[in-house]
Parts: sequence; structure tokens; C-alpha cells
Amino acid sequence: MSQSVVVASRQPRLPPVHVPRPRLYQPLLANDYRLNLICAPAGFGKSVLLSECARQIPSGTRLLWLDLGGRALSPAGLLERLSGALRVPVPPGEPGEVLATLLERVEQRLWIVLDDYPRQPNAELDECLDRLFDHIPPNLRWFVACRRQPAWNLPRLMLLGELLEVDAQGLALDTDELHQLLLGHGLKLPSELETRVRQQYEGWPALISLLLLKLDPAQLHERLLAGTALLRDYLEREVLNGIAAPLREALQVLAHLPRFPEALGGHLLATLGAAPLDELRSRQLLVADNPDSSGEQLRLWRPLAVALARQHDRAAAIAIHLRAAQWLFEHGRVREAIDQALAADRPELAASYLQGFNHKHLLVEDSVRQFLQWRDELPRALFASSPRLIIMLAWTLVFRGRLDEVDDCLADLAHFLPQADHNRQTQLLAEWQAVQGSLHRQRGLAAAREHALAALAALAPTNWATRMLCLQTLAQHALANQQLELGEELLSEGLRVARLNGSLAYEAMLNLDRIHLLTLRGELVKGLELVELSARQVSAGLLRGPVLGRLRLLRGALLVNLGRLEEARVELRDGLQESGRYDDVYQLFGYFGLAELAAEAGDFAQALQLMQEGERLLHWFKVPEIRYRGMLDLASGSLFLRQGELSAAETVLRGLLERYRQQGLLAPSGFYSLLPRVRHRLALVALRQGRHAEALAALLELRDECLANGQFGLACECRFSLVEAWLLAGRAADAEQELRQGLAEAQRMQLIRPLQALYARQPELLLEHASEEQQQLLLRARQTVSEPGEQLSARELEVLKLIAAGRSNREIAERLFISLHTVKTHAHRINAKLKVERRTQAVAQAKRLGLLDEGKPSAAPDLG
Repeated sequence: MSQSVVVASRQPRLPPVHVPRPRLYQPLLANDYRLNLICAPAGFGKSVLLSECARQIPSGTRLLWLDLGGRALSPAGLLERLSGALRVPVPPGEPGEVLATLLERVEQRLWIVLDDYPRQPNAELDECLDRLFDHIPPNLRWFVACRRQPAWNLPRLMLLGELLEVDAQGLALDTDELHQLLLGHGLKLPSELETRVRQQYEGWPALISLLLLKLDPAQLHERLLAGTALLRDYLEREVLNGIAAPLREALQVLAHLPRFPEALGGHLLATLGAAPLDELRSRQLLVADNPDSSGEQLRLWRPLAVALARQHDRAAAIAIHLRAAQWLFEHGRVREAIDQALAADRPELAASYLQGFNHKHLLVEDSVRQFLQWRDELPRALFASSPRLIIMLAWTLVFRGRLDEVDDCLADLAHFLPQADHNRQTQLLAEWQAVQGSLHRQRGLAAAREHALAALAALAPTNWATRMLCLQTLAQHALANQQLELGEELLSEGLRVARLNGSLAYEAMLNLDRIHLLTLRGELVKGLELVELSARQVSAGLLRGPVLGRLRLLRGALLVNLGRLEEARVELRDGLQESGRYDDVYQLFGYFGLAELAAEAGDFAQALQLMQEGERLLHWFKVPEIRYRGMLDLASGSLFLRQGELSAAETVLRGLLERYRQQGLLAPSGFYSLLPRVRHRLALVALRQGRHAEALAALLELRDECLANGQFGLACECRFSLVEAWLLAGRAADAEQELRQGLAEAQRMQLIRPLQALYARQPELLLEHASEEQQQLLLRARQTVSEPGEQLSARELEVLKLIAAGRSNREIAERLFISLHTVKTHAHRINAKLKVERRTQAVAQAKRLGLLDEGKPSAAPDLG
């Protein structure tokens, strides 16, 4: 491509190990922004990025590259540099006006690169350029690389569509770029080690390159722990050099905080002059960090913070941590205050702050895990030093499912009994009974109801959170006893209490049981609406924590019943990932849901593996078997039933039923229909074994019970099972009547799942008796049991073919002109529709189905 180029200063050479970054230079080249501002600390590849752009400058465009070296420059100096590059004399006049006139006279398309803009504030130069940017000629584009954001009217330029800004976080290496850099250094690391490198150095290109320089892979762990002299020298010379002493001291203070609200930063830096945080922002040394529900927080770049913290005197660091702890505690940020007290080696102060930790904290972020971690870090005696801490620890253990540890924890209350004050004695015993009620409920014991009622009668109205937990215990007890109306009344009262006290977290937690209640009643669409409403409320309230993951898992379970299997699979996986962030025991729902989908697809090995993974996780969490063994046995028995191993299925299921009956256990929370479903599966075993009369009697009894107590979803499933039982008993008229009623109920509830099972066994019968309106419901059932691959869209087939050709996600994105995120979404959906987990499996499955044959049409009908 021919082009006219004038170089006023030498362009930087590309580094020896250069990783092209089209995701960054393509937007700069493809769009016609008049000002392109690239602002980041040293070592983020600003000059290299501009050099990549300059090497692809459009034909007929003139390039002026001015390396300003970060040194001070006046408007007159800039005028002199530009006029020299343009080879025109400098006319007299005010430099800004002369510059504007000079640039307006240039007729050729022109790119002006100002590399390494002056690093120290220069109001005169900033103002001069700001005026120039007000009237940028259409043939001119500015490219500016800087370490400090100039004082230009950037919001105005952005509103006018004249500005493209790339900051340090945008310049940080992404996963693919880091992988290419490693390969360029001749290194091939495990993916988890690559992730650790990227996270620890936050994609900072120069620092990662220095880390990898002359690296023996065996030394990487040591380098990650201790850094290198080259790294420290680079940070000192390139990043910190030239920073004034007060600003350097501000960095030294902030280096000890993993993150901080802006107000805390201002408090700690109050003696260091005017607006140090603003100056650090302008230098791109602060990173916005939003890990939780507390709003935007700030922090230093992690490698910079580590290097600075290592230089600081320990006594000075402790003083900073203590000041931060005091401020955080005074502003109600108890969890962060505790972290800072521990960082200051003041466990007794952390224990005093723990007194301010309460129930609501357990539903936000990863507070359950954090609280138990504190118990391990602090002296054990501190957690038994007050009744409040004992009760709080007991609730934490209940929330985490570590039920076997609760009794020993509560035994420490004996040291505080009797209380000197009668009222305090009453309240303490009521708190104990509230915990006992929840504990007994998790163990499936009927005594939960008596404890919760006794606690409710004694608890003070001001202790609304514990009262609400008692109402939840009673509601769960009612649902496990199939008393759905009572359960609904108790949940409504609990919601009223939560709303009166403005607790979105508790409202969302109660909504989980309301969703289970709607599922039991077969009100699946209402359940889905409640899931989505509750998720929106939680997200709007910035309540990061286990509740959101639980909502996603429940949405996945509802989508399974509604026949939307592809969406269900995605939602269950995402919910599993979200719950995993907080070590939440609700992950069990995700594993069982995905196992069920795998079993329905005929992948019994995958189903078994998922169930085993779920059980292994609960062992890791130290959850006792009483909490999950019933659900696991039901899933195992159902899997045996699908595989046709009827004797094994009967052994597992009957043993489960007899164990619950002999021990008087109630169904665990979240699996309220456990025992009725066990009875349903045992009836199916009898039906498949030829014991038709026994199966028929059991199904009729269960159907009538479900209709009587309002479990209409399971009642509908029983009807479809009865269709087969009536037919095998030679009573076709009864089968037809049951089928019509079942179809009507399934249509009302949009319940697809039992239809799928019956359609797989009796398709002609269903098609013959379904009304015209019900045929649409059947169509959905037929699609979900059809051969995998039929639902692939034309675009998904294109992506699949490129995957089969060995193309990477980035290559596919470039070939199809779509974003990398869109490619990953298509790949995820392809795996879901083909019912596989990995790319290689998708290609193999597609070849088996003939989707990649040369003679096959390029697109399949999109039935999804």
C-alpha cells in the first residue's frame, strides 16, 4: 500500500517478543475518531500500540510522529516541533492560534502522534490543545499516548463522538494474548499457572515480560512469590520516578489496602495535600474495583501495591491498618474492619468488631466462608467469649450445612447461664431455640416445629431477623409435611417482616421457598416470573452472594420442567459456577439437575460422574449425610430406573423410603417432594417388572394424595404414568380418560417433562388424543426428545464447521465478523444442543449425526 510518511521522531521498535493485538488497534483504525487517547502507566504498550497503527496507516495519509519523551513542553515548543515536521516556517503570533491556522492549511489526510505526552501537569499546554480539539479539521486525527490524563474536556469530546479512549485496564493482556506471549518466550504452562500469572500481574505487559525473561519454568513459583530485581527496578525507575514525595507517600499508604472506598482513601491521605486521589487517578495508578454490594471501591494495581508494601516499615503499616479498621467499623463496614484488624495483628480488636456481625451479613458476599476462616485464624476462645458470638457462629455453621459442629458450639452457652437479668435470660434461650429449630429442620426432625414456635413466642419484636428465620423454619416444616397452604401463610408473614425492615437479602431467601412452593403446585410460569423478579431485585440492590446463585439454579430446574432444556443446561451451569464462588451447599441442585439432563440424553456415565462430584463436594464442605443422602439415593434410584436396572433401583428406593419412615424423618429443605417422588419411582419399577396391579394401586393412591394436598405437578406426572398402567391392565377407556385429564393439566401448567417420557414410549397414543391446542405442547415435547443436532441454526453450523477445521475462537470471530463473546456463546449453545461438554466431543457428535458431511445442506432448520 503506497503512503506518504513523514517521521519527525523515530517510531519505537516492536519488542523482541511481539504479540499483535488486533482487538486494540482495529477499533483505532476502523473508526474515524478525531482524538484517540491512550492513557496508562509505563509498560502497558502504549507506544507499541500506536506503532502497530502507524504500520497500517491508510494510503495517502501523512504521519507525523513526535516522541515527546514525557518532558515538559510549552505550546511554543509544540508549535516548533510540528512546524519542523511539516517543513514550514513558524509564523509569528500566539502559539495556539498559529497551530490552528497551520493545521487547517494541511490539505492531505494527516495523523499526528504525540507519544509520551508530558508527565507533569502543564496547564498552558493542556489548554492550548483543548482549544485545538474544539475545531479539529476533518482530514486530521490526533493519537496521544500519555501516563497522566491531560486536563482536557474529554466528556464533551466523547458526547460529540470525537473521542476514543483506551485506559490501562483495556491495555492489559487478555488470556489469549498472555498465551501468545508465553509461546513467544518458548514457555508452555498449565492453564491454572497461566491464570495465576495474569491475575497476580493483572495483565501488565512489561512486568509479565520481565517476569518471563530468561525464565526456567521451575523457577516460576519462586518468582511469583518474591518477584525479581528487574521487576522492582522497573517499577522504581519507570513508574515511580518523578512522582513527588507527598504522592509517593500516598501510594505507600494505599498499598496496604486490598481495596478501599474513596472516602476512606481521602481520610487516610488527608494530611498529604490537595486531592491526591484525583492525581493518582489521572496517572492511571488506581483501579476501580467492585467486588461486592458496597458500591465502587478503588485499589492500586496489585504488583505495584505488593512492591510498595514490601518497602514499608512494619510499624507504619500496622498504624495504617488500625486507622483503616477504625474508620471502616465506624461506617458500618464490619467485615472489612475485621480484615484490617487482623492485618494489624490485633485479634482482640477483630473479636470486638465481630460483635457487630449479624445474620444479614451471612447472605452477602462470601461472608459464611469468611466468618469460618476468621474462626480458624483467631484464638478459639474469642468465639466463645460472648453469647452473641456463640449464637452467630452457630447460625454460620447452620447456613454452611456443617450441622455436626453446631451442638458443640451451642454447648458454650452454658458458661453464660443463668443471666443476671430475666429478660436477657429469656432472649438468650429464645435465640438458642431458634438455632435448634433450624438445626432440627436441616436434620429432618419433627421437633423443629416446637423449637421454632417456642422461640417465636419469646423473641423480642426488635429481633426481627431471628423471628423471620423461625418463620422460615416453620414454613419449611409445613412444606415437608405437604401442608402447602400453611407453608404459604408462614412465608407471607416472613416476607412481611423482611420488607418492613428493608432486607432485600432475606426477602430473596424466603422467595427461594416460595419458588419451591409454586413448583410443587405446578405453577411453573409463576415460579419463573418470581425467580426473575427476585434476581432483578438482588442485582439492583448489588447483593452479591449465594442467593443469586441459588436463584439461577432454581430457574434451571423450572426450565427443565418447562421443556426448555438448552436454556436449563446453561442456567444450571452458570448457577453452579455462581454458587461455587461462595462454597454454597446449594450447588447440589446444580449437580443433580445436570445429572438428570445427562441421563435423559442417555449419557449415564456423565450423569453418574456429576452425582459423584456433587457428593464429593459436600464431603469437602463437611456436610453430614442426613442433609443430602435422601436426594442422592433418589437420584441414584432414578438413574438405575432409566438404565433398566430395576432390581437395583428398587433396592435403593425402598431402602430410602423405609429409612425415612422408621426414623420419622421429614424431607430436606428444597426437596420437599422427596418421599412422594420415591413412591412414584417405586410404582414405575413395579410397572416395568410386570406387577401391574400393584403399580396401578400405588399410582392411584399417590395421584389422589397429590390432588388433595395441592401438589398438582406430581399429580400430573402420576396421570401420565397411569395411562400406561391402565393400558397394561387392558382398560383402554380409563387410559384415554386419564390421558385427556393429564393433557389438560399439562397444558395449563406448561408441564413438558412428563409428556417427554410418555411420548418416548407412546407417541401414537398422545398424537391421537391431543386436541388441536394441545398439539403445540406436544410439538415442544417432540423437539426436546428428537435427535441432537436438529436444532442447530445456520450460524451455529458455520461456527461448528470452523471449530472442526481447528480454528481458534479469535480466528472464528475474525472470519465471521462477530465478537469473541458471541463466538463463545455459539460454542456453548452448540455443546448444549449436541449434549456434550467439550469442542472435540461436539465435532465427533456432529460427524456421527452427519452435520459436517460435505453433501449436507449448509444449514439445518432452527427449531429452538
